[in-house]
Amino acid sequence: MLAYFNKIPHPTNFVFAARQDDFVIDSLGGDVFRLRTRQPWRNPSQARLEHKIAGNSQHTLACADDGTLTIADRRGRVLLTSVPGATFGRCGSKWLLQFRHERSFEFYGLGEHNRGLEKSGQRVKFWNTDLIADFAWDEVRLGHPNPMYVSLPWLIVKRGNTFVGLLVHHPGEVFMELASNFVYDVRNRTDLDRRSFYLGAPDGEPDVYAIVGPSLAELMRKFQTLVGRTPLPPLWALGYHQSRWGYAGPRDLAALDRELRRRKIPCDGLWLDIDHMDRLKVFTLAPEHWGDRANTRRVLKLLRERRRRVVPILDPGVKVEPGYDAYEDGLAKGVFCQNRTGRPYVGFVWPGATHFPDFSLPEVREWWARRVEAFVRDGMSAVWIDMNDPSTGAAENDDMLFDRGRQPHASYHNQYASGMAEATRAGLLAARPDERPFLISRSAWISAARHTAVWTGDNLSNWHHLRMAIPVSLGLALSGFPFCGPDVCGFGLDATRELAIAWHKLQFLFPFFRNHSATGVRRQEPWTFGKHAGAILVRYLRLRYKFLPYLYQLFVAQEQTGEAILRPLFHDFSDRRAQPLGKISDQFLVGPSLLQAPVVEEHHQARTLVLPAGAAWFSLTDGRWHRGGRTLRVRTDAASTPLFARAGAMIPLQPGMPEDNATDLRRIELHLFVPPPELQRDRSAHEFTYHSDDGLSFGYQRGERTSVTFSARRRGDGSLDLRARFLARGFGSLRVRFVTYGPDKVLHFAADETHRPLRLRVHRWQATGRSLSARISDEIEI
Repeated sequence: MLAYFNKIPHPTNFVFAARQDDFVIDSLGGDVFRLRTRQPWRNPSQARLEHKIAGNSQHTLACADDGTLTIADRRGRVLLTSVPGATFGRCGSKWLLQFRHERSFEFYGLGEHNRGLEKSGQRVKFWNTDLIADFAWDEVRLGHPNPMYVSLPWLIVKRGNTFVGLLVHHPGEVFMELASNFVYDVRNRTDLDRRSFYLGAPDGEPDVYAIVGPSLAELMRKFQTLVGRTPLPPLWALGYHQSRWGYAGPRDLAALDRELRRRKIPCDGLWLDIDHMDRLKVFTLAPEHWGDRANTRRVLKLLRERRRRVVPILDPGVKVEPGYDAYEDGLAKGVFCQNRTGRPYVGFVWPGATHFPDFSLPEVREWWARRVEAFVRDGMSAVWIDMNDPSTGAAENDDMLFDRGRQPHASYHNQYASGMAEATRAGLLAARPDERPFLISRSAWISAARHTAVWTGDNLSNWHHLRMAIPVSLGLALSGFPFCGPDVCGFGLDATRELAIAWHKLQFLFPFFRNHSATGVRRQEPWTFGKHAGAILVRYLRLRYKFLPYLYQLFVAQEQTGEAILRPLFHDFSDRRAQPLGKISDQFLVGPSLLQAPVVEEHHQARTLVLPAGAAWFSLTDGRWHRGGRTLRVRTDAASTPLFARAGAMIPLQPGMPEDNATDLRRIELHLFVPPPELQRDRSAHEFTYHSDDGLSFGYQRGERTSVTFSARRRGDGSLDLRARFLARGFGSLRVRFVTYGPDKVLHFAADETHRPLRLRVHRWQATGRSLSARISDEIEI
């Protein structure tokens, strides 16, 4: 299998004989279409796809008499068309759909596919792997191994500033060819000028969803609605998490808690790797570390009272050991995958010989959920699920069968982790029904973001992996997994001080933020890098918590409408010939308001960056406004990173600089980035809606949330007119300070029509140790 990850079927080996009558096209609304053939096929998919999309369609997906497929707008402008006479092909059980390629096309998405942000000229297979186990070490360390842990067969076709998305709803080894070169020598002209791109699968029948944006922002909202928006996580899940392969029990957790409190480092999650288990057996705790159950409850209760959430690892492999409860119960209930002899399949993971639950079956998912419920009830707050690619060690996983041995391995390989995530989430909910669950998975398939976040697996502590972190995470974010991120500092190898600082500066505003490292490498806790570097790391950890209210709003918007969180620059801004934003993979947006351009090269303290046209930008590094549509050369030092706020942004932050993880969403600083008149052509009001709730329960779904829309407009005299309009008051009042960046001395403020207008004086303020200055108002309650 591994030798053929870079080889895929070619159209010359297919027979093309499609007609109009071969296809069924369903319009799901909102320019979302489903394309199938009339030949029935039982797709063993566990994905939950939404088949009613809000909005009227402004485009059509039509099929001509000869089977040619065309996506066009109502004026007849063609956005995408298939190859006439060679649209739908078969080669034995394989099928493919072939589309015309144009030189202006660019390709994005593809989930965790890690060969850059833009994918033109690549051949792709979707098959979840265990990266370090399945690839040569040098390829993992310095190369671009593919495929990786997460299979998301979703392709974004960019044509200028118009976007079409294609989702292949097939759980097997989907393949895509994006106008690559199949020949060895440029002197051979055959197949060099690629005029098509195509996608297909090894068996079954096509089940393909086509979505027209037309903008990337609209496309992503529709796609997230189709595959499932990410449920609002608990606020603590967005905090800083500290992990290491080697943390085993209360002694390690107590030492971490003590150091974090002593050094005034905010941290929410303390994570346990496989060492917490009794001889590496899932759903157990090592008695030499944990003692009896009463001691476990006492330790976890104390940590929770200190706002520390303990997150243990769960692997799917159940050790083959007579007398071990999970093994005996699983055998008795017949929950394990079978092999070709009808007996339970055996793989070899951490505890040795292991069986694997068959998550294709609902009764097995229920069995696993009950196990999770019992395991976390004593005080574990969440879990992370690993080795669910599935990783089977040296044993060939093709012998692992599903559905009581009736389904081949390929039918559920890619969705194995998704079934595990669904069952695990159900167990967490059963244990605490009114607490939002949090779990994160190494592997996944389409639609699994309904259940879990993902991290990018076993990355390494080097500059190559640091640079890859941005395009890989953006690929996941553009493919239906907005809650994602790599391990800070890298999991394997030894992180240097400079590299650790670079990781924190790059990732301190990523959706997921965990410091995790392997056993046997240097420790990566912030205080292990020395006084000077440690102080810089702590600064960025505290900044993470200062920005938590803003990050939380992004997740609220994701759940409500599917708004993107991590975004490439061309998500919000038009691509231009003078500014080809689609080629930029070392900058990104965090929501609509922040632009990051971290330094990703070793021993560099300067870089060139692009400020997109269409907005002015305020540098949070040097405290100056900059016009958009320009290239900027910036210098940094060890403690700073290029970070810009978009003109018109209103960014809610925590007051001051947090030194612990106590976050009250009812008390904020609202930073107003209203540019001076000479940089603001449009004088209309800027608006932002802020939501506050308890950050933990489902009470917000019962109306226990306060939502207020702020608007800001600059008056003719240059002062700011600020208004607040309440949409809901279910979580009480807000205490707000307003921070402006400019000459503003007075804010004219009014809340609804029932509040007396206020003149708020703002006072000059300078951030500690920085040249950045602003004006900050007194705190008021609204």
